[in-house]
Amino acid sequence: MKRSILFLISTLLLLAGCEKPAPVAEKHSLSVSPTTLSFATDETSSQTLTVSSDTKWSVSVATGGSWCSLSTLSGQGGGTLSVTAAANKTPEARSTTLTFSAAQCDPVTVTVNQVAGKEQDQTETVALSAHPRAWDGQKRADVTYQVNVYSFADSDGDGWGDLKGVAQHLDYFEKLGVSALWLSPVQASMSYHGYDVTDYGTINPKLGTEADFKALIDQAGAKGIDIYMDYVLNHSGSDNDWFRQACSSTDSKYRSYYVFSDNPTADAAAGKIDNYGGAKDPGMGAWYPLSGTTGGRLHFKWDTNAKTVTVTSTDAAAQASNPSASRWLYFGDAKLMGLYETSGGIFEITVDYQSTWGFLLRTSATSWDGGTKWGGDGQTLTLGTPYAVNNSTAKDITFAGGSYYFASFDKSMPDLNYGPADKASESAAFKALAATADKWIDLGVNGLRLDAVMWIYQKQAAANAAFLKAWYDHCNATYKARGGKGDFYMVGEAWADTAEQMAPYYKGLPSNFNFYYWYTLKDRIDKKQGNDFAKTVLYFRGLFEAQRSGFIDAIKLTNHDENRAAEDLGKSLSKEKLAAAVLLTSPGKPYVYQGEELGYWGKKDGGDEYVRAPIKWTKTGSVPSKALNEKIDKDMLSASISVEAQEADAGSLLGTYRTFAQLRNNYPALAAGTMTEYSMSTKTLAAWYLTAGTQKLLVVHNFSDAKAGASFGTEDLSRPIAVSGAGEVETTTSGGAVKGRTLRLDPWSSAVFLISE
Repeated sequence: MKRSILFLISTLLLLAGCEKPAPVAEKHSLSVSPTTLSFATDETSSQTLTVSSDTKWSVSVATGGSWCSLSTLSGQGGGTLSVTAAANKTPEARSTTLTFSAAQCDPVTVTVNQVAGKEQDQTETVALSAHPRAWDGQKRADVTYQVNVYSFADSDGDGWGDLKGVAQHLDYFEKLGVSALWLSPVQASMSYHGYDVTDYGTINPKLGTEADFKALIDQAGAKGIDIYMDYVLNHSGSDNDWFRQACSSTDSKYRSYYVFSDNPTADAAAGKIDNYGGAKDPGMGAWYPLSGTTGGRLHFKWDTNAKTVTVTSTDAAAQASNPSASRWLYFGDAKLMGLYETSGGIFEITVDYQSTWGFLLRTSATSWDGGTKWGGDGQTLTLGTPYAVNNSTAKDITFAGGSYYFASFDKSMPDLNYGPADKASESAAFKALAATADKWIDLGVNGLRLDAVMWIYQKQAAANAAFLKAWYDHCNATYKARGGKGDFYMVGEAWADTAEQMAPYYKGLPSNFNFYYWYTLKDRIDKKQGNDFAKTVLYFRGLFEAQRSGFIDAIKLTNHDENRAAEDLGKSLSKEKLAAAVLLTSPGKPYVYQGEELGYWGKKDGGDEYVRAPIKWTKTGSVPSKALNEKIDKDMLSASISVEAQEADAGSLLGTYRTFAQLRNNYPALAAGTMTEYSMSTKTLAAWYLTAGTQKLLVVHNFSDAKAGASFGTEDLSRPIAVSGAGEVETTTSGGAVKGRTLRLDPWSSAVFLISE
C-alpha cells in the first residue's frame, strides 16, 4: 500500500515537470524630447517635438489648452510633430500639458508654457460735439467791427446810414461779442466815404449831429463797446477851408499846412520837400498846378471858330450868368457861368474869378459826355494871350506863374505838410489836427484808426514812425488827462508790400493792420495747405515783437479797400466759415468788416461802392444805398443773406462768427494766449496751442476739401469746446490706458479742445 502511494506521487511529479512554462509579456519604449516648451507672446509661433518609440503612440492636450495645437495626434514609431501656440492676448501667463501614450509604456508628459500677453487694443470713435462752459459775462475777445456808417443802418429813412442807425443796433454787436467799433470817417467831407475831410472838428450832417455822436459813444460805452474814429492825417479835402485859404495867398497862415512849390523838380532835387522824408522820388502822387491867378476880376473870351480862349484882367463890371447860354465857364467850387455870344462863334463874360484848380469850358450845363468838356493840353495860360483848347485831352486850364501843390492820391486830396519828421509836432498843421483830435477824445472816443500813414512822409518808414510816435504820445496824454483807463488805442494803415516793410511802423504805433495775415490765409486755403500756417503767423509776430514789445497785431480778413473775402474764396460758405474760425482762433486783435459776417461778396472793378454794401437787416426791408449812388448788388442782397434769415439759422455764417467770437470772450487763452505751433505732418491740417496761465487750448483746422486726420498721441481730446463743420476722435486703449488718439475733420472744418484749466 505504501509502495502504491509512492508510485502515484512519482507519476504526478513526472507529469508536472513536462508541462510548458507560461509566456512573459514584451516591453515597448516611448520617449519625447524636449519635455518643456516655452513660447513668447507677440505672435503665433511653432516648435517641434521629437518622439522616439517602437510602437504606435498618441497624444492629447489637457483641458483648457485649446490655444495650443498639434500637427498630428498619433504616430507609429519615431518621428516629429509641430506644436503651435497662438499669440497670447491676455495679461496672464498660461500653461498646458501634452500627454503621450503607447501600449506597455509609461505615459510621457510635455509641459507647454507661454508668457503673459498684452491685452488687445480697444478703439472707440466719437463724433465731435462742442460743450463750452457758460460765459461769465466778461469781454476778453477784443473783437473790433468796422462800420461804414453811411451804409450800415438808416434811422430816419433818408437813404443814408447814420449815427443813430448804428446806435439802434448795439445789441447786434453785443451778440457778436464786439468790444469796439471802428467808424468810417464821420467828419464833414466832400464825398460819401469821408476820406476827403473838409472840417476835422465837425460831424458830417448827412450822418447826424455831434449830439448823436456823443449819444452813440455813451450808449456803446454802457455795453462795454469803445468807439474808434477814422482819422485822415496824410491829406485833407481840397474844399477844406484850410486849403482854400492856403491857395488864396502865399501870405496865408495856412500856406504851411500843405505842400507847395513853385518848382517841384528843383525843390525835390535839393531836398526841400519835407514830406518826401528825404527821398527824391515820392513813389506815388503828383504835383497839381494852382491857377496862377486864383482870384480877381477877369474877362473870358472863347473863340469857338479858332478854338482858343483869351483871358484878361479887367476893371469892368462883373456880369451875371447868361440864363439862355449855350456855352459855359466852369471854375472854382463847381461854379457854372453862362457865356454871352457877342458875335458868330464868340462867347464872352466878365466874372469875379476864384479857383484853386483853374477853369474849363463847357457846351453842356448838365453833362460831361460826348466831348462837351473843353480844356487845355497841360500848358499854362498867359493873361492876354490866346490859348488853344480842345475837347479830347481837355485838361484843367491854369495860369502861368502859379505854384504847385502835392497830392499822394488825387488832386481833390492835397497832402498836409508837417515839416521835418523830427519836428513834426511843432508844425502848425500838426497842432491844428491835434486840437481836433483832443476834442473827440475828450468827448469819449477811445481809439483812432489812422488812414494811409505810409504816405505822410512818402513811404519813408523811419520818418513816418517818428511822426506817428509824436502823434500817438499827444493823443495818449490827452486820453490819460481825461481819465482814460490804460493806454489810448491807435492802429495804423501801413499798407506796405511786405510784413518786413511794415514792421518798423511799430516804432511809432502800438498797433498796425496785418494785411499779410489775410494774404497768407487766402493763399493756404487756395493751396489746401495748413501745416505751415501757424509757423507763418509766428514769423510775423516775431517781426513785430522785435520792433515793439507789447505790440497789438490787428488781424483781419478784408476791409473797405479790398475785394471781399467771400469773393476771394469763391463764394464758398464752407471756406468762409473756415476763414471766420481761423481769424477768431488766432492770436491778435481781430477785425470784422461790415457784412463779412453775413457772407457779402463783391469786387472793386465796378467801383469801391461794391465792396461797401449796405447791411440788409430784414428779408424784405430796404437798405441805405443813397450814399453809394445805388451802386449795390441787388442779387447779393437777397432775403437769404439778411440778418433776419441768418439769425434764424444756427448753421449760418453769422452763427459761426457769433459762436467763435463768444468763445473768444469766454476763454482767456483764446483771447490773449501765447501761440505755440503744433507740428503737423498732415499737409492739410493747421494746429496750434494757445496758453494763458494754466489754461491751454488746442486749435485744429482742415484747410482742404477732403476729410483729413492725424494722430495727436495721448493728447486729451475729450473736451471739444467749439466745432465748425464736423469731425470725430478715435481713441485707442489698452488695459484701460489711452494708447493714442486720432482726430479726423471733415472738409473745411475746425475744432477747439480744452486741454487744461
